[in-house]
Amino acid sequence: MKKEHNENTLLNKKIHIGKTLKEIRKSIGLTQEQVAEKLGLAPRYLSDLERDKTKGSLDTFVKLCNIYRVSPSFILKDYIQFKENKYINNSLVGYNKLNKDEKELIEELIKFMNARKTK
Repeated sequence: MKKEHNENTLLNKKIHIGKTLKEIRKSIGLTQEQVAEKLGLAPRYLSDLERDKTKGSLDTFVKLCNIYRVSPSFILKDYIQFKENKYINNSLVGYNKLNKDEKELIEELIKFMNARKTK
């Protein structure tokens, strides 16, 4: 019964991803103007998206994921019922900006942390 209640809660939950979009954009050092230019849209439209004043289209959402180099599931993580089953999720904000050595260090840290859990 609890699982069914949780599913209904998620199904009825309004999707508000504007704050997440803004946090990702700022974390990678882009302005609204820069992103809007890449999208071919007005900066005001991006502002409306980030303030959840408009939902935007699926096309725009996919383009934002590509510009921000994150997966849709990363942005929608609070609204999706399942977890990705991957070794490492390359959508970690900033992961793609790391050099090879830094990425290897992160991967080793993840292996170490997971190994501690199995003991």
